[in-house]
Amino acid sequence: MVKISIIMPVYNDEEYLGESIDSILKQTLNDIELICINDGSTDSSLEILNEYANKYDFIKVFTKENEGSGIARNYALTKASGEYIAYLDSDDIFVNEKALELMYNSAIKNNALMVSANLKGINRKGKFVNNKNLERFTNEGFITPEQYGIPYSFYKNIFKRELLVENNIIFPDLLRGQDPVMLAEIFTHIDKIPTVPVDLYGFRYAQGSGLLKINTYRKKYDYIKHFKETFDILEAAGFNVMKENYVEKLVEFIKSFHNTYTKEIKDIVYDVFSDDEDILELVKDYFINPKISVIIPVYNASDFLHESIPSVLKQSLKEIELICVNDGSKDNSLEILEEFAKQDSRIRIINQPNAGCGAARNRALDEACGDYIYFFNPDDYISKNAFKELYKNAINNDSDLVISKIARFRNGEEINYSMPGFDFENVFKNEDFNNFTFNYKDVKKYVLNSSFAPGTKLYKREFLDNYDDFRFPTDVAFDDTPFHVQSMLRASKISFIPKFFYFYRTNPNSINNTFHIFTICDIVEKFLKKEKYYNEFTEEFKLFKITQINNYLISTGSDEYFQRAKSEYSDISLGRNHLVNSPLLKRYNLVLESDSFEEYKSKEYDLHIEELKNKGIKLKEKNKQLKKENKKLKKDLSEQKKLNQSILSSSSWNSTKYFRKFTNVLRKIKRGL
Repeated sequence: MVKISIIMPVYNDEEYLGESIDSILKQTLNDIELICINDGSTDSSLEILNEYANKYDFIKVFTKENEGSGIARNYALTKASGEYIAYLDSDDIFVNEKALELMYNSAIKNNALMVSANLKGINRKGKFVNNKNLERFTNEGFITPEQYGIPYSFYKNIFKRELLVENNIIFPDLLRGQDPVMLAEIFTHIDKIPTVPVDLYGFRYAQGSGLLKINTYRKKYDYIKHFKETFDILEAAGFNVMKENYVEKLVEFIKSFHNTYTKEIKDIVYDVFSDDEDILELVKDYFINPKISVIIPVYNASDFLHESIPSVLKQSLKEIELICVNDGSKDNSLEILEEFAKQDSRIRIINQPNAGCGAARNRALDEACGDYIYFFNPDDYISKNAFKELYKNAINNDSDLVISKIARFRNGEEINYSMPGFDFENVFKNEDFNNFTFNYKDVKKYVLNSSFAPGTKLYKREFLDNYDDFRFPTDVAFDDTPFHVQSMLRASKISFIPKFFYFYRTNPNSINNTFHIFTICDIVEKFLKKEKYYNEFTEEFKLFKITQINNYLISTGSDEYFQRAKSEYSDISLGRNHLVNSPLLKRYNLVLESDSFEEYKSKEYDLHIEELKNKGIKLKEKNKQLKKENKKLKKDLSEQKKLNQSILSSSSWNSTKYFRKFTNVLRKIKRGL
């Protein structure tokens, strides 16, 4: 039996592993063993461990599949032979060279089950700092478990192995937060703890690094769960003060995650503490409950954010949250967002690598807390009462989807209020849109031929949550289109507000990868077939596909795109419902008749000129018609003036003048009464 067994779980710590082991080699206590558990490392950590083990007999290396540090420590305990157990993570160090010797001597002297010393933090610059959560021991003495504080930093202590083994005290199977659970359990078996005024442990940290490591659902769930398990242990042992102090740490955790994981953390807290009304009552005010979650993917949008963000924050409906996903911006977009966030607590910022607009929207959708969802682009803006009217209409009609109108503008140009998309006013004439809903069957013509922009729609969150696949396509341009089609077809109640709320900025210099349109058409087609809509929308889908492909034929300037378009067009057989003389059909035929992009471009130019001429002829004819109508109106007006003049000059008009004046006076007197 050795005096102390040091347990070290190792997972991909090649950068600091050597420094960590070297700090053990410097300890003045010689009768020790180091048990290293390689927890499925994929870097050179195992090679480093084996190199040290070949040099020093007291170092033992074991390898297992990756299951987390807690499970690794439990496994190491079964291999340990020491009278006492110490723990050291593979990126941390033992600070004072005499620390283990002084602590072991205190343990033997006091026949202690646990001995506690001091801990130092190590910042990014490698400098030691004190931990504000832990009391520093300046003298030898004794403390009770409750005087220890909260069950933090188990690794600044050594424990009698017999205590751990006989009471089966092990780390719980949690990916995060297993340490406090284990230490709380130890406290229930101890009356007093000797203290040694020496710096044992050096904990390497970066500001906020603990929170950054809680980055998956499982880790978030486990971390919340560890609070519950720790509270239960402390309460059962009567450690009420310690529990109250640790409850404050739960609240701090929830506050710290407000800008990143609010909805997910809220759902987990309400699940884990479902039987603890006191905890739920305590934390409920720390979770926001907005009426609308506004989702904005941001990538290099610094030129527009000072216009777009205020248009959201100044909405007359105040109960909103604004989730900004910084999608790897390389300009100062993040700094601008952070400045806005300092001024308005309704803003949450999520940072992620450049994964694309669709991925950014999906990420924010997972975190959104609002009853309704609104998607917004960072270079656009909305009118002040947009959310108030959209939300009122949604509530009034219990709508899955509320649609409004979209206007287009370009820098330095007037707003175009005739942005094509939908003509629902003419479809539903004389309807009161404040109290009216419809579904896709009522507007079948517009499902695949309306504005795909998400900014034209307010979505009920409950409606979106009913479908697991309600997501934007990722890593592909034009990702709005499939989401629009899905929502239009799936919504049982759609309502409409015939007002322009959303103002869309067009940028002629911004051309997406137009080849993505073929992928988008495939995604829409697969959805229609999967959900059994395809037979109902066969002809509409053909028009949709031709329209989408045609929109980018000229702008690409690419023969490769043209050949792909021709191939796609050749597979489409148009039905009788398509207008023979429609501009779209003419261009469809031009593609099939042409052998190259240049040939098509030349023919399309001639067609365009012809259409302009025809348009000019029609305008001339219309102008002639208007002139005729105007001439007739002038003639009618002249005749009416003559008639009026004859009446005014007649003897009957003049003879009744005083009677009319008297009648007017009587009317005024009557209104006064």
